Amino acid sequence: MSQILKAWYLVLLMYCEPLSRMILEFIRMILAFVTMLNDDLWNITIELKFNNVKLSKPIHAMLPVLMGACSTGTINQVSETVQPNVILVVTDDQGYGQLNFDPGSYNEDGLKNTQVTKRYTTAVEAAYHAAQTAMPNTSKLANEGVKFTNAFVASTTCAPSRAALLTGKYTQRFGIYNNYDAEAGVRPQEKFLSETFQENGYKTAMIGKWHLGELTIDSLVEKTRDYHRDAIYGCVKDQHPLSKGFDYYYGFNYHGSNYYNATSLFRNYEHVKSQGYITDEFTDEALQYIEKNQKNPFFMFLSYNAPHIPLEEQAPRKYQRFNTGNTEVDNYYATLAAVDDGIGQIVSKLKELKIDKNTIILFVSDNGAVIDSPLPLNGAFKGNKGLMFQGGIHVPMFAWCPGLIDEGKVITENVSAMDLLPTALASAGIDVSKSVDGIALQNVIKGEENQKRQLFWAGCQAYHWSDKNLDFWAGYEQYVKGSKEVTAFPVSQYREHLSDPAGTVLEGDFMMHYYPIGDRYELFNIRQDPGEKNNIAAQNSELVKRLKSAFDGWIINMDKPVEWNEQTWEKLLPKS
Repeated sequence: MSQILKAWYLVLLMYCEPLSRMILEFIRMILAFVTMLNDDLWNITIELKFNNVKLSKPIHAMLPVLMGACSTGTINQVSETVQPNVILVVTDDQGYGQLNFDPGSYNEDGLKNTQVTKRYTTAVEAAYHAAQTAMPNTSKLANEGVKFTNAFVASTTCAPSRAALLTGKYTQRFGIYNNYDAEAGVRPQEKFLSETFQENGYKTAMIGKWHLGELTIDSLVEKTRDYHRDAIYGCVKDQHPLSKGFDYYYGFNYHGSNYYNATSLFRNYEHVKSQGYITDEFTDEALQYIEKNQKNPFFMFLSYNAPHIPLEEQAPRKYQRFNTGNTEVDNYYATLAAVDDGIGQIVSKLKELKIDKNTIILFVSDNGAVIDSPLPLNGAFKGNKGLMFQGGIHVPMFAWCPGLIDEGKVITENVSAMDLLPTALASAGIDVSKSVDGIALQNVIKGEENQKRQLFWAGCQAYHWSDKNLDFWAGYEQYVKGSKEVTAFPVSQYREHLSDPAGTVLEGDFMMHYYPIGDRYELFNIRQDPGEKNNIAAQNSELVKRLKSAFDGWIINMDKPVEWNEQTWEKLLPKS
């Protein structure tokens, strides 16, 4: 019976233009009724080919798309509105230079003068080779897809960056300017784009690091020198992933986690025991979710915590394939190799299930590398995580989908990580442009749009993760490794809540930094001067004035901070 119904349904679809919507709705109701009798019928997979893209979907998933095509009589619309699977992969604190992504960012002479902590010091050439070879699967996807070589995250630190990524908005709109604001939790009424996926028929999963909800903390009796191990970090219910558009959650809620036998892993609301190396656990969960939901459109946020601290434990031996002359550098790149191996397994699973042609993989790092990590750090860019220089916010980003995207495109326009999910939603025929700051990048990818776009940043210029704070990181290493000389956690004078305010505007080739304390300005042509060494503000006073006016017009529409000192924030507001 199922085959007969399937045949009749497809025949009707071929001649659906003369049919009224009422008849099509009647057919849908019949199929739904039969479903109650036989669930397998509802999951019959039909294969169609539009614009050289083979689509394989169950009838129930294809109904809204196919009915839309029937009502308009245009098959081409179907290829634009079929719901692709979306996998958003995020790495944690991975610098622009720590991936084989953009050879133009490598400057050997410049890197020889770049400081890192003693822990990660090694020859430039050896570290560069490790970075180039650590993530071959990821680099292959980038080369096969669309690379965005001028992509910027919306914040210099991880939690606000992730909040912007998932909402498609500047987080300053809801009072988040730094990690302290974000760790109070994104206010419950703020809509995440995962909710939009969910509302439009997607299955949704959040796997990995969350870091966007207020914590509930259960201290453990046995204390260690690694605070990641000393408590079970839960999350309040109204800021939990299951309240923000995700059907399934497996991960942790804090900013970091130990890599083996993690103390704070949760499956949905249930605290669970870790079963090994956390990167592999996240990959395994992702593979199982894909297998289970292969017949449904799904959105997966796969948020690896590598290569974020703590990195005192060695990654599994199978990833230890580096020989830089420094075992700490070798282990750092081994943690990235583990992520890459996971990405490779995911692509293999998609191909095995024959859904790779209708799956979009998006990749981005949440911010720049910290000084306590190996060269090439952030490539040719100045600064680190916590700073509004390019090293803190210019990140590797790409989109891969062999069925929807031409192979091997490089986009040099300025784009934002806030654009990723609006772009994916647009591929599914879902327009969120009126509710977000990010834009769908389809026209940019096609080369049909020459952007005159401005991007904005506001918050702290925090040198905590930079070369100004080398003493702190040296003390941190000794402390967590159990040094008898360093018996207390070191103090940093450069933490975000102690740092001065700053604002940044990017327009075309020009990046302007504004420091209200002292009323100072810096202007750089970042295409000609990626290291931001030559301040040309004095020679371009009119441009500085215009960009500052744009910043003023933007900041006055933002909300006051949730936790950050309000008096410090007010210094960013226009003096008038």
